[in-house]
Amino acid sequence: MPVGDTFGAAFIGLVASAVLYGLTVLQTYHYYRTYPRDSRNMKWFVGIMWAGDTVHLTLCTWCIYWYLVSNFGNFHALGIPHWSMSLQTDANWIVGCGVQMFFARRVWQISRQKILTLVIVILSTIHGSLGIYFTVEAFVLGSFARYKSLTWVTCLGLGSAAVADILIAVSLCYYLHKSRTGFARTDTLITMLMMYAINTGTHFPIAASLSVICFAAMPDNFVWMSFFWSLGRLYINSFLATLNSREAMKETVTPTMDGTLVQLSHIRSDGSKGYRYPTDPTRVSLDRVVIAFPLLTALN
Repeated sequence: MPVGDTFGAAFIGLVASAVLYGLTVLQTYHYYRTYPRDSRNMKWFVGIMWAGDTVHLTLCTWCIYWYLVSNFGNFHALGIPHWSMSLQTDANWIVGCGVQMFFARRVWQISRQKILTLVIVILSTIHGSLGIYFTVEAFVLGSFARYKSLTWVTCLGLGSAAVADILIAVSLCYYLHKSRTGFARTDTLITMLMMYAINTGTHFPIAASLSVICFAAMPDNFVWMSFFWSLGRLYINSFLATLNSREAMKETVTPTMDGTLVQLSHIRSDGSKGYRYPTDPTRVSLDRVVIAFPLLTALN
């Protein structure tokens, strides 16, 4: 087994993942320092996502160490999937599915479309289920040479995740666009939210597509893994960037919040919070705008 395009490619993926993990740690620290008043559920969710990302990087690091250091010169070991190589898939999909479910809830809050939300949840569940299946099969196969039989699993799993992300981005942009008020500052806020939604929905599909293409075209090497190992960190960094942007977005509209009334439509009641938003266009105070956009509120 050539080391250059197998574990050499995996090592490059590990370095890229480590760089992205540094951003994850920085954003996680910034979140806890900047938003101490967020709900306990939100804080726990962020912590779990960070822990999952940490576990994934740890497994990837141990995997490379086992192959290139502990078994240096042992060419037989290079063809056998180590347990850390197999389990890292689970840590990756846990982070990905967690973030997708978070944004699926946001889509539901802003659209109240049951079918749309259900489709996103189903696609995310397919992603997670096939991630588990891949892990189990990796243990059963016991050889990288047999990974070709898992091509359909990789294509369907990452493909469903990519479609879910695109649906999330398109849905958020559509319903946010419908909420435009005609006031410059609030429309600027909506535009910023749409940009974050697009950012969330484009990074993963691109990386996932590259991983799928490389796996399908070159199943005998690990070029696909150099992209796959970064997927979870793309998810969590997009998620944390959205959370950490709230203060900057609020400052965008703060100068006009003193007694200013704006035109806002497509806002519905949220029984869990006790807010009552009119379904028809109405005049509401601008401080409600921040509450009205689910991307700016913490998970309760």
